[in-house]
Amino acid sequence: MVKPKSTAVTGVDHQLLAQVVVATEAGGHHYVSQIQGQPMLSHVPPLIMVNTSMLDPNDGTKAAAKATEHAKAYLAANGKAAEWTALATEGSKYAILTGVVLPEPKKRGNSFGSGAPTKYPFADMPIGGSFFSANSEHKKGDAVKALGSTVSSQNRKYAVETDTQKTVTRAIRDKKSHKAILNADGSKQTETVTLPVLSYERKFTIRPVTGGQTYGLWVAPEDGALVARIK
Repeated sequence: MVKPKSTAVTGVDHQLLAQVVVATEAGGHHYVSQIQGQPMLSHVPPLIMVNTSMLDPNDGTKAAAKATEHAKAYLAANGKAAEWTALATEGSKYAILTGVVLPEPKKRGNSFGSGAPTKYPFADMPIGGSFFSANSEHKKGDAVKALGSTVSSQNRKYAVETDTQKTVTRAIRDKKSHKAILNADGSKQTETVTLPVLSYERKFTIRPVTGGQTYGLWVAPEDGALVARIK
């Protein structure tokens, strides 16, 4: 079988193709419109594969695209290798993943704080979507601990108070450090309060994953955490 000779097609958006490559390398996909994707599909050989049954939840005119094995070679041949490398190491590394099965939850201590939601794609995640953050990205080498407060913050962001109330006993925390205040014997000081029951318009969770293990259709590239939207 004769391998088809590469044929250039005008209109290929090199930056967009690079973003598709980055998302594919991360085990996810990138959404493209028909107009954006057609030059990449028409290229011989094709540079992307499009799944028209998986649409962007925020823009129904865009479908999920993955890069073919020819995409990186095309970028390199057109002098765009540096552009692809920049995208791979900067803002597009948190690709939204689908077909991932979360591992069973592990008990951890409570986390609290405002987090940094703008760095991660919470606003774009569909139900069942997730993203991966490696332990190596964080100073203390624990992505679950580092992102715990961010996930909690996002859950509170989409929480709405209901007319129902509940009584809970909780640890009293320092207003600045958010750490539990201890009694002289080392036990936590507690308080009993009445709080409104919250209804979550969106709900996120976080789980640790082990590098090399398979979770659904996805293999973790290294130890880290999966953050998923479950509602």
